[in-house]
Amino acid sequence: MMDIKAANVGQISSIDTMLSPKELFLFGMQHIAAMCAGAMAVPIILGNSLGMTYDQISILVAASFMMAGLGTIIQTLGIGKKIGSRLPMVEGVSFAGVAALSAVGVAYRDADPVMGIQVMMGATIISGVFCIVVAPVFGKLLKFFPPLVSGVVVTCMGLSLIPVAIRWIGGGNPSAENFGNFKSILLAGITLIIIVGIQKISKGFLGNIAILLGIIAGTLIAIPMGMVEFSNVSEAGIFNLNTPLYFGMPKFDITAVLSLFLVQLVIMTDATGNQLNLSNICKADEKDEGRLVAGLRAHGLSSVLGGLFNTFPHSLFGQNVGIAAITGVSSRFVGTAAGVMLLAVSFFPKLINILTSIPEPVLGGAGIIMFGIVAANGIKRLGEVNYNGNKNLMIVATSIGIALIPIAVPEFFKHFPSWGKILFQSPVTLGCLSVLILNIIFNELGKSKK
Repeated sequence: MMDIKAANVGQISSIDTMLSPKELFLFGMQHIAAMCAGAMAVPIILGNSLGMTYDQISILVAASFMMAGLGTIIQTLGIGKKIGSRLPMVEGVSFAGVAALSAVGVAYRDADPVMGIQVMMGATIISGVFCIVVAPVFGKLLKFFPPLVSGVVVTCMGLSLIPVAIRWIGGGNPSAENFGNFKSILLAGITLIIIVGIQKISKGFLGNIAILLGIIAGTLIAIPMGMVEFSNVSEAGIFNLNTPLYFGMPKFDITAVLSLFLVQLVIMTDATGNQLNLSNICKADEKDEGRLVAGLRAHGLSSVLGGLFNTFPHSLFGQNVGIAAITGVSSRFVGTAAGVMLLAVSFFPKLINILTSIPEPVLGGAGIIMFGIVAANGIKRLGEVNYNGNKNLMIVATSIGIALIPIAVPEFFKHFPSWGKILFQSPVTLGCLSVLILNIIFNELGKSKK
């Protein structure tokens, strides 16, 4: 039987530690506040690509929250020994699939938008099955992820997320006329200062929920600044039930399915790096192949269920790894609490709209810290690497340099075929492939010769 330990005051270190209801609620809410923008962004983008109505997009958003909750519960509690990482991770719809699924939206928007969403759901279901089948293969690659490799991958994750926070600070849409206005930057700066200030003056419980307190304070400050829009809250319905296959039976288009196979490879690469990072933060065994494979299977299962319940491919949210690093709270039941709350919120549109009313500059101010912590954890891990008498410094430099290409110049791969764009527009995939190949050439092959 699972050993659930009671939490000691001031020390929360075990992944199996059961916290008090108050701690579970506050720590869980912190995770939700950090991920809610991402949970709603993907369904809004894809719904708009199909020209869907506000009510239809609301269904997609509610489904996104529901499956984020269910996927998180599956990950943190597990199903048997084969599914679920049992780490304090939070699931959600992945941005990796936006480009491929948007192409489906554009193709069907004028002809038959309903068929377009059915094709998206069909591809999501099959890609989830693909993820479950391929998961053991990724588990076998774990031996090729020493600190040199995992450090580069985690650093690239943090670097790839920071531009997201910067866009949030500016207001979300760089092409908008008011992007980067003074009020947005000021609000983000205030939020960041509040979080840092709380971290400075409180090393205990308040310090652990600094991100949540900063987001709440930033949102309250934004109200008199006229930067919070609550009109959607009053207009939203009281109760919503996300019924399976709301838009009809899924349809299977070979091009869409193959595109999402590539997307799942990107998601699994990201998820592997994130899970290794989270295992390190939580002091769990990073070399536990079974835990990694179980986590990847849970991503796949969440995608299968997502396609049935009107949403899209799932993955682990990087910002929540950053929160785990900031707080040091390793209890997986914090993730379970977040999952239960996300699941409950999905039934109440007014609550969803309250969460999604958090101004993007507030999330951006918090995101600078959360995403920066992810990169800093990668750098910390690279500090464990031996650079004397080998080519490790060159490997790190080359891999990070290549990973920065799509961050610095997003249009760099615009002439590549669609499959190439899916793979190479991900900084994490580029960095991971580069460091894996270079590490094998300069280190692993040398070992085999000896």
